[in-house]
Order: sequence, then C-alpha cells, then structure tokens
Amino acid sequence: MASATEVENFNLDSRQLARIEAVHRGFLYQHLYAVACLFQAGAAGVTHIVVENDEDVELVFPDKRIYAQVKTRSSHLIFSDIDGALSRFDAIRTEHAEGRRRGTAEFVIISNSAPGPELADRLKSEAWPSDVGLLWPGNSSAREEALPAPWNSVSEGFGACRAAARSLPFSILAPETLVWKLSGRIMAAAAGIEPNPNHTFVVQELPSLFEQLVIQLQDFPAPPLRYRPQDKEPPLVTEHRVRLVTGFSGAGKTSWVSQTALHTSDRLAYYDIADISGPALASSVARELAARLFGKTSGKLGEILLPGATGTEILFAIGRHLAESNLTATLVLDNAHRVPATDLVSLIQASPHLHFVLLAQPNPAVARIEATLGVQAEPLLGWTNETAAAEGSSLGCKGDYSTYERLLKLTGGLPLYTQNALKIAANNYGGEVIRLCVALEERTHIIETAQELILAEVFEGYGDDERRAVAALSLSDVPLNQSEASDVLNASFALEKPAAASAFRRLRLTGAIQVFGVDRFKIHDAMRPLGRAHLDSCGAETVNKAQEAIRDLLMAALPRNHDRQRVFLLLRLFVALGNIKPLVEMATDEIFHELGYMGEITEYLNVVAASDDIPAGDRFWALDGLVFAHFKDGDDEDIRAKLDRMDELVRRNDLGLSERLAVGMKRMIFAARAKDIVTVRATMAELSRVLPQTPQHLRVAKYNYAYALFELGFKDDCVTATLDLIVEYYDLLGLRLGDVMGNNPDEIFPLLRGDESHTDDLKHLADALDLQAKAIKATGNHPGLAHVHALKFYSMAHSLDSFVRVGQELVDDFVERHDYIGARDVIERNLMPTILGLKLAGRVIPVRSQYAVVLAYCGAFDEAEAEMARLLPYESGLEPRGQKELQNQRDLIAELKQNPPPPQWQMPQRIRDQLDRNRGEISVP
Repeated sequence: MASATEVENFNLDSRQLARIEAVHRGFLYQHLYAVACLFQAGAAGVTHIVVENDEDVELVFPDKRIYAQVKTRSSHLIFSDIDGALSRFDAIRTEHAEGRRRGTAEFVIISNSAPGPELADRLKSEAWPSDVGLLWPGNSSAREEALPAPWNSVSEGFGACRAAARSLPFSILAPETLVWKLSGRIMAAAAGIEPNPNHTFVVQELPSLFEQLVIQLQDFPAPPLRYRPQDKEPPLVTEHRVRLVTGFSGAGKTSWVSQTALHTSDRLAYYDIADISGPALASSVARELAARLFGKTSGKLGEILLPGATGTEILFAIGRHLAESNLTATLVLDNAHRVPATDLVSLIQASPHLHFVLLAQPNPAVARIEATLGVQAEPLLGWTNETAAAEGSSLGCKGDYSTYERLLKLTGGLPLYTQNALKIAANNYGGEVIRLCVALEERTHIIETAQELILAEVFEGYGDDERRAVAALSLSDVPLNQSEASDVLNASFALEKPAAASAFRRLRLTGAIQVFGVDRFKIHDAMRPLGRAHLDSCGAETVNKAQEAIRDLLMAALPRNHDRQRVFLLLRLFVALGNIKPLVEMATDEIFHELGYMGEITEYLNVVAASDDIPAGDRFWALDGLVFAHFKDGDDEDIRAKLDRMDELVRRNDLGLSERLAVGMKRMIFAARAKDIVTVRATMAELSRVLPQTPQHLRVAKYNYAYALFELGFKDDCVTATLDLIVEYYDLLGLRLGDVMGNNPDEIFPLLRGDESHTDDLKHLADALDLQAKAIKATGNHPGLAHVHALKFYSMAHSLDSFVRVGQELVDDFVERHDYIGARDVIERNLMPTILGLKLAGRVIPVRSQYAVVLAYCGAFDEAEAEMARLLPYESGLEPRGQKELQNQRDLIAELKQNPPPPQWQMPQRIRDQLDRNRGEISVP
C-alpha cells in the first residue's frame, strides 16, 4: 500500500477529475475502492469480489462474506446517512442466520469522512451491532486485512491504488493505466455488462485479467504524464459505429485517444495505418486484431484464422464471435487520411460488429472519407481558457483571463501549440504571457514556436492563391461572408472572385478555414500567424491595402451589425492605420465605454492627447474619453491632471460650448467626489449660466447635479432629484411603470414611443434608477426593484459594463437580506450567460469569484472551494487590487464555513413570484 507521502503528492487535474467522475456517473470513489480490494484480495484469502449487488462491494471468503457500503460526504457522516444501510444489514444477517446464505456475515461502512458527534456516541453504545464496523481515514487499525484503509478524496484514493499497482509484475503498463482500466471494468460489472454480467470477479482469474488489460493497451501510445482535457471532449466509445475525429498535427488527437482509452471498459485496439498500403489494410488489421482479441481464448483463434482466409473473411469471423459472446470492440485507426477512402470502406463494411474511430488531419482526403462513409468529422476543440491557465501556472507563467484568451486566439487553443508557447513564455519572457502574446502579434519573437514549425509544411503546400487568401484574411479574427472575403482578396492581391472562390474551397478541405453558419468563415486561428507572416513578406503597401479593405467592409456593415468582435477588430484597424478621428469620436460616446472597448485604445488616445501635431479639438476629446473611463476606476491625480489639460486646451484655443460643458460637468463630479462643496456650487452656477435650455441638455445636467448631491452626502435630495428625472425619462420613452413590472426587455421594446433608436435615453434612465437605488440604500432603506429595473434598461441599451456592475450590486443586495438563493439565481440566470456569451473576458474572474462566495452562503462549500481553485492559476497575473479581491473572497468562504451565515430568508411566495417576473431572463442581446 502507498505511503502517506506518495498519496499526498498526487493530484488529479480538476477538469480531468470532473470528466472521469462523469464517466463513472458519480461513483468514482466507490469504483476505486473496489479496485483497491482487487489488489489486496489474493493475499487476504478472498475468493470472489462482487460489486453493486446487495451492497456496494462484497468480499467472499470460504467461510464468510463481508458486505461493504461506501459513503462519500463533504461533511461529517451522520446517522441518517447510514440508517438505510443498517436496515439492509439486518435483513442480510437474517438470511445468513436462517441458512439461506452460506457462512457468516460481517458488515462494514466505508466513509471518507469521520462520524459526527451523535453518530460517534452511537458507535460507543452497547446498542451498536457487534458485527458492523465503521472505517474512515485515520481510524482503520482494527479493520479486516482485505479492506483497504479509506481515503479522504478521490485523488488520494487514486494515488493509493496506483502505488498498489506498482507491486504487480507488469512493468510494460503504467500503474495508473491499470488502475483506470480496472475502475472501468468495475463500472461495467456494476451495470451487469460483459465480461462480468454477474457483477462478480473471481480472484483466481485476476492475473489473467491484468494480463489481458496489458495486452489490450500495450499498443496504444502512452498518454502524457499530465493530460489536460479539451473543451467538450468526446468519449472514445459512443453508440455510433463509425466516427471521424480530426485536427491539425498538434491538436492532441493521439493524446486524447490514449487518455480516454484508460477509462473505457470496451475492448480496444489501436493501429497507426500511415504506412500500410490500401489493398493490404484489411488483411493487416484483421490478423493482428484476431490475435489481440482471441489469442488467449482456447480454440477461437484457430476458428478465425482459417488457412487461406482473406482479411475480409477474418474480420467477419471476428465480428461473429464477438456477437456470440455478447461483446463489443472498438478499433482506433490513426492517420486515416493517409489511406484511400475506398479501402477504409472495405475494412469497415467487412466487420459490422466492430466500432471504428478514425483519427485524421484535415485535408481533401477527409472530405472523401466523410462522403464515402456518410459520417461527419468531429474536430477536437482545444483547450479552454481555464485549462491553459492551469498549464501556465504549473510552468510558472502569469496571466489574467484576458491574456490567456489572447494566447488561445494565437494558438487556436491546440494543446501542443499552447503548451509550447507557455514553455517559451516561461523560459524566455519571465513567465509573463502578455509579453509573449505581444511578441507573437508583432512578430518580434526570436524563438520559433512548434506551431510555426509544424504548420509551415502545410502552408508551403498551398498554391499561390491559397497562401494569399490565408495571408489577407489572417487580419480578421471574426468570420466574414464569402462576398466580403472576396472583396478583401481583390483589394489586396487583385484576385478575381472565381479564383478567390476556388481558393476558399481548397482551404476548406484542408481545415485552414473554419465555417460558421451558411457562408461565413475565417482562417483557423492556428494558421493565422503563418498567414500574417506571409502578408508582411508581401510588403507594407499590401498590408495596408488588406487592412483598409477589412476596415471599410466593417464600417459599411456597422449600422446593421453591432457584433462585439467585429467592433473590436475595427478598433484595432483604426489604430493600425492611424485613423484618429473615428477613434476620438468613439471615445466620447457613452455607449462605446459601456461596451468595454476602452482598453483597446487607451494607449493610443494617450499618444493623441500628448501630440502637438494633432488638432486641439481632437486632443481635448481624446482626454475627455480618457477621463470618462478613469472616473470608474482611475487615479484621482491622473484625472485632475487631465482635467487641467482640458481646461488649458479650451482656454488657449478658444474651444466651443460643447467642450466647456464637457469639462465643467466632469469638474463638478470630480469636486463632489472630493467633498469640495465650494467648487461644486461654483461649477453648478457657471454651468447654469451657459447651459443651453434644451430638454436633452437639461436632463443630462439634472443627472450630474443629482450625482454630485449623492457624492456630497445629500442622499435625500438625490432621491428626490432622480425621481423627477426617472418620471421624465419614462414619459419621453412612452412607458408606464406597469409596462416594466413583470416584463422582460423583449416585451418592453415594442412599447417604446416611435420607431427611432432610444439607446441613449434607455441608458440614462438606467443610470438614474441605479443612482436612486444607491441613494435609497445609503439612507438605510430598501431600494425595492430599482436595481432590477436598471438591469433591464441597461440590457436594452446594450450597456455591458453597467449591466454587469449593477448585476453584481443586485447580488450583494440579495445577500445582505439573506436571500442567498435569489443571489445565486441572478448570477446563474443573468450575469454568467452575459459575460460568457459576449466574451467579456475582463469581467469573468470578478463575477466567478463572487459566485463562489454566493455558493458558500448557500452552503455549497465544496463547489465554492472548487470554483476558487479554478481561479487560482489566474491570481499571479492580476493587478494587486485583483489579487487582494480574490484573497478576500477566499477568506470569506473560509469564514462562512467556520461560522455559517444567518439562515436563508423565506420570501413570501407572492413577492418571490413578482420578483421572478421582474428579474426574468435578463441578458444583454
């Protein structure tokens, strides 16, 4: 058995553990415990081991039978957890006493957690049955030799089983491989599936079983020492008889198949058919497969390998014998794209009882395989952000969620390329992933990546038109339709539409193009770096033509397509092309800030604001945009300095009324935040003197006045001011309060007055509701549905930043009044779908850490701690404030675990129904 040190040093990756537990349907601890029993059975005198019969695990001896019930709990074991088991023990005990079962009966409860105080007292009482034992970690000294000591967790249990497997004489097979395969056999036996349909393992036959597993897997490639699962990773065996799994070299196909083979109870065989000629395929595979499956079965191999039998006949005989034994087998064929599709068809049609998994690289042969076999390729999706961060953390890299999202775009998320890039970051960029990303994007890195080396051969195999298509379209990380893509190629390389269409078709067959919907596509992320390098080699003029072509088509489509990723791309092209005017115009647009784009252009706006070569008006509005952004989370000294520069530009260049109002409003808010009431009053008086008396200007001024009142501490006055403003906006929009109560945004939109866009007015109404809610809370009262309604209007105005911020405040409101279920519902139903659906990378960690705390308030401490564990790899890449926030959340969860919060507030059903109707499925469209 493993030492304590061996067990503690082993940890399963959290996503891998979740995937394996899903395979085992939640019984992984129990299945591993049965595996441990198999390893100890011979030395302990056990003759048979039965799983999922009367009890979870039953150990059969010549003269007795031990019935074991396995319990896993996240807290102390209590009597109600085992009451049912004790009743069953009574019934089984009677069966033995009355002679209907041979031998004596003993009973044991295996638990991963210690008994609670009340159960501990029962164990010591005389009423506790003498033949029932309870074992838990650290309390198993008096246990039966055949019963392994319980473990605290699945990871610890796997480590103990792995250590035990090392003692077996099968050095060719990694011990962890044997453990996983045995746990798969246990799972199958528990379900009554062949080859153990009676749920029983005969101890005398275990050496033969171990050897069978060794033979079955010895031809599979060895799985990586630290395997990390891919996004939505498929199982190896499904109900589909023929499957085609595709991916570039580096996509992790072989690693996936070797890892998933460990957890599959089906009979398996693996062949790399790259160097087998098509005509010899059936014969080569058939003879080896027959020896693999039936080599140890008396008489069967001779019946299958009849003299003169063809490969097709052998395969048919294999299938017949499998069917007679009620068995199935899956054959993995690697490099299937290297064999003619017709030969694959012959192989597959000759063996209707076999399942096939074909591994292939995307190329024209894959399309022929799909068409010939009538299957659809299943591409592996690569690593998720969370998986890449875990790998980076293990290598000593630092990066936040946004940085890893950037890296995945550069590598296509392909495991080999992402892992290689992280190793380069660790060894050559001080572990800073952002520095590597910048170097890759600007093509200033000096270490060639595995991605470049591997895909260079693929890229060089393309014709001139295909290389040009990849080069020009590598600038776009969003899908374009065929007409748009053709226009880009024509502007960049004067390539006519028929030639472009031909190039697109060929690139699609090779997997270089990813198709979305009917006719939208983009270059595969993994191929884009090579395309960009080729574009640069064509000269600056060609690069400029391609950038301008994509910019122009994005601008033309912008009025009808506000896709967030397209806007991001447009901003980057404005910066690359030095287009100052549209950037400055966007920076002064409130909605632009709400969409979260400022991070893309802040550095560029700083350059514009500091340049004497830029017109004074453009410099002023660049500063205005920066100050607007800084008000949310910026440095006060920086804001003051920028406001002074704005004042100076107005004064020296005699700028107009709009500029004077803009800087005046911001001066007033800044003074209010500093509690400088003298400056606030002076600024208010000056603004009142010059302010145009239009309804729009007056509404904006009223809001700013109300905000200043709030910052100065005049909360009641702020509530009154915002109430008047809210009524005014409702009237402007043609809405009544009853139109909003109980309706979701999609139901409110048709009620708006007229058919013009109300985006700004909706956003300003939400701002007023949000401010009113803050002021009411500051007076010690409850804001009612103000935050909920603000969330609706922010959603309608596409105000992403405020939507998430107010949503998080609403969660805090629920927690403060002890409605933890309501808080969890807001995050799960509204916030998480929005940040994930719209890829708001900067918001992911704050919302998920808040979610972990809410889970703790709900008593789901295991889930809360698991969520915080998944965020740990990002922590070193955060700013100090972000690191402090994560640590505070972690401390709060620990505190709640030790000192539970007040009980869940039981909201009257009438109020809950009303709140559910108002909260609804609110997310930003």
